[in-house]
Amino acid sequence: MADKETVLVLTSNLFFMPRIEAAAEAHGLETVSASTAAGLMKAAESHIVSLVLVDLEMEEPIWTEALESLKVHKGAETRVVAYGPHGEPDSLRKARELGSDAVLIKRDFSEGLIELLASRGASATS
Repeated sequence: MADKETVLVLTSNLFFMPRIEAAAEAHGLETVSASTAAGLMKAAESHIVSLVLVDLEMEEPIWTEALESLKVHKGAETRVVAYGPHGEPDSLRKARELGSDAVLIKRDFSEGLIELLASRGASATS
């Protein structure tokens, strides 16, 4: 098991990952990304996870499965923050209903990324 605190990211957006990784590293976090729910849960088993970021621009069955799995298997200290486009309120609402601790529109997520990682997700409110 890895001994460094980790942020897991469910995304297929490779363009945005370096920004997440740099912000996480600045706050002493390792970053592990996955593009499937199974990959995310496998990573969760082998890391000390304080924060999970879920990209709602993934295909809905992928992020839905991930959120359902996290609801059952995440530790009490792990926060889940989902983020997606403001033009998809149904996805944002569904992510909240599936147990996300916070749901942010992508602009707010992007603008608050450094604080979000510094607080391990505690700064996110929705």
